[in-house]
Amino acid sequence: MIRTSFRYFAAAFAGLLLTAPSIVNAQQVEDYRSVSQALSAQHGAAVVAVKFVMSLAASGKEERIEDTTQALLVSKDGLLLVPDRAVSLDLGALMQTAPGQGAAAPVAKSSEFRVRLAGSEDWLPADLVTRDSQLGIAWLRLRNPPAIGLTFVNLDDGVHAEPGMVFFTLMRTSDDWGGVTLFHPGLVLGQTQTPRQLLLVDGMPGVAFAADGHPLGYVDVDFGKLMRGRNGNSGLGLDMADQALQMTPIEKVAAATRLAARLPIVGQVVH
Repeated sequence: MIRTSFRYFAAAFAGLLLTAPSIVNAQQVEDYRSVSQALSAQHGAAVVAVKFVMSLAASGKEERIEDTTQALLVSKDGLLLVPDRAVSLDLGALMQTAPGQGAAAPVAKSSEFRVRLAGSEDWLPADLVTRDSQLGIAWLRLRNPPAIGLTFVNLDDGVHAEPGMVFFTLMRTSDDWGGVTLFHPGLVLGQTQTPRQLLLVDGMPGVAFAADGHPLGYVDVDFGKLMRGRNGNSGLGLDMADQALQMTPIEKVAAATRLAARLPIVGQVVH
């Protein structure tokens, strides 16, 4: 039952990403070759792969599966920004379990984080520093960062994003595709103050960059909201306006990262 739940949600996540509207592709008339080359050279090495073990306990049994995610190096001493859902995933929110009904909603927790830097074959251990469920971000730190300087993105060097701007996301493929850097254009569609300050975008998850390399914000998918819409809580789900991805402005991400950089890893005692 637990394994089935894991497979169901993995398939649901993939389906949500694949069926999200793609406005940029329909309007892509500009040649981005120079932008792709420049961004990949500037920030490509800061995009790394992370492996982790996700555990889910239910009915007295525990299921453990290995998964991967994208991470971005954001400091010279090995601080990494990852999606919060890779650290802790509330399956009850996705299944729309009502409070007080039945057993406690299951929560999948992750551990045993390992990071492979660009151009390396080694998987380096990393530890959880902290997480911000509201922003949808968590931070890891390399346990033994290499002596040679790491390529990282300075989030404090960000610029303001606004509707109509094109942005670019860098991702790294799995070993099945050679672990190469992917370049994906996106578009800022709108902005909102509800439920918090966000930009609504079409694109792919990760840190969004302007064409000149300055970070703009953190793009992610609100899977809980998308699942609620598909489960009939919003009629037939024919209104596509709410299907946009969300971007947290870079100033909020940078401020949270400055706080995370001063924290010890989870469970570490500071003397």
